[in-house]
Amino acid sequence: MATERRKKRQSGQEIVEFAVLAFLFVGLFMGWFVTGMSLIRSLQANQVCANLSNMYIHGADFSTYGMQQLAQRIAGGLKLEIGASFTGSDKANTDNTGNVLVTVTQIMWVGATTAPNCVAAGGASKCTNHDSFVFTQRIQFGNGTVATAHPSTLGDPTTTAISSSGYIQDPITDSGAALPAAAQSSMQSLWQVTGGGRTPLVDGQVCYVVELYAQSPDLSLGSYQSAGVYGRYFF
Repeated sequence: MATERRKKRQSGQEIVEFAVLAFLFVGLFMGWFVTGMSLIRSLQANQVCANLSNMYIHGADFSTYGMQQLAQRIAGGLKLEIGASFTGSDKANTDNTGNVLVTVTQIMWVGATTAPNCVAAGGASKCTNHDSFVFTQRIQFGNGTVATAHPSTLGDPTTTAISSSGYIQDPITDSGAALPAAAQSSMQSLWQVTGGGRTPLVDGQVCYVVELYAQSPDLSLGSYQSAGVYGRYFF
């Protein structure tokens, strides 16, 4: 009888315990959800970058609306917006909504002052950007405000001598075509090294780079804010 009375006084205890534990685990479950979905989106962003990079090295001109429209279809689900149709070329189609900014860049290594590029430019006195990486093309499309949260790791060209299709007019002699100091140092430590099967790039050799940053406001739950996803591919 004593046991029966004790059971009656303890009725509902399991529900209380479950409620307390559930409250503690809500935050953990939310974190798992945000992290898991961000991982899936990160894989998608990297795959999109790989596809666009492959197109870029095979001659795709992403300054045209047709190629940006194709990129939009490839990036389905990430909410890449490119606005209304335009004719000709637009190296900076960034006045759009959406969550994505795509940055397409071609960079080139300029060798010593005795290398062919510097000689062709007029010799040592004219070769401003010798022994450094320079921008030769830069195109961006999508939502330009996204760059505030995650700017290009290569920096941005400061020259105004750039065509509508994004080509830098004088990458050898124009100081504004050189990569910024931090990106310059990073790229040289990455590419201008010997070892591990790698050899330094030679004068005039180029790299094709596609970067994609996607914000994820739909994955922000309470205090758990998604930082977005970033992808970058070199060819």
